[in-house]
Amino acid sequence: MSEKCGLENMKILRFEEIASTNKFMYEMMSDGCDIAGAVVVAGHQTAGRGMGVNRWESEPGENLLFSIALNVSFLKADEQFKISQAVAVAILNVIDKNIGDAVTSATPSHQPQTVTSIKWPNDIYVGSKKLAGMLIQNTISGMMMQTTIIGIGLNVNQLKFSKDIPNPVSLKMLTGNGFDLESLLDELIVSIKNAVEELRTEQGKERIDSAYRNSLFRCGEWAEYDYKGEIKTMIVNGYDKYGRLCLSDKNSHEVVCDIKEIRFIL
Repeated sequence: MSEKCGLENMKILRFEEIASTNKFMYEMMSDGCDIAGAVVVAGHQTAGRGMGVNRWESEPGENLLFSIALNVSFLKADEQFKISQAVAVAILNVIDKNIGDAVTSATPSHQPQTVTSIKWPNDIYVGSKKLAGMLIQNTISGMMMQTTIIGIGLNVNQLKFSKDIPNPVSLKMLTGNGFDLESLLDELIVSIKNAVEELRTEQGKERIDSAYRNSLFRCGEWAEYDYKGEIKTMIVNGYDKYGRLCLSDKNSHEVVCDIKEIRFIL
C-alpha cells in the first residue's frame, strides 16, 4: 500500500490487491476513521462486487477500481438518489471527453447505436454494452445524510472478458487507444467531487437531474423487461423522487419499481 496527499486535498490510498475498495473504506469508517475526502484505489479486487449479487470482473492493472468517500451532510435522507445521479453524470462527462468522436450516435442505421448513456440507476453504457458500474453506500443520521462511499469500476484497457460477463466493453475496445490510468483517475475524482458539490444548491440539483434524465438509457423507448418474473413490453417514462424507475405498458398501466423488481433485457 502507498498513499499520497494532493488533488484537491484528497487522501489517496493505493493497493496492488484488495478484497474490495468499498469494504475497506466501510471498515475504516466502522473503526472510527473520518473517511470523508479519502480515495482507495486497487490494481485488482479479489471480491469486487456491484449492486445486489453482481460481481465486477477486472484484469489486474488494466482498469480503474476505486472508492471515494465524501461528506454529504447537506443532503436530506430522502435525497440519496441525487448522489447516484450526480456521480453517473460526472463519470459520463469524463467518458465523453475521452472518447470524443470515437463514440457517436451518428452511425449507419444497420449498425447498433453507440451513444453513451446512463442505464438506470447508475451503470454507464455505450450502445448496449456496459462500460462502468458503481456501488454507493450511504450513512444517515436522523433526517440527514452523513457520508457517501462511492465504489466505481471502469473498464479502461482490458480487451478480453470472461464469457460469464454478458455485455462488457472498455475504452480501448471502443477507441483502439490505451489510456493512462492515473490521468483518468484524476479526472474522475475531480468530476465526481464537483458534481456532488452541485447538490448543495437547488439550481445545481436541477442541472444534475436534467443531465441525468437527458442521458437515461431507453427513456421514451419501447423495450422488453423482466418485471417480477414476467416478460413485458414497456416504456421508461422517468423516475420518482426516490429514484424508483417509472414505466408504462401498452395498456397505459403505470409501473413503479426498485432495482430488485425489474431486469433490462438487452
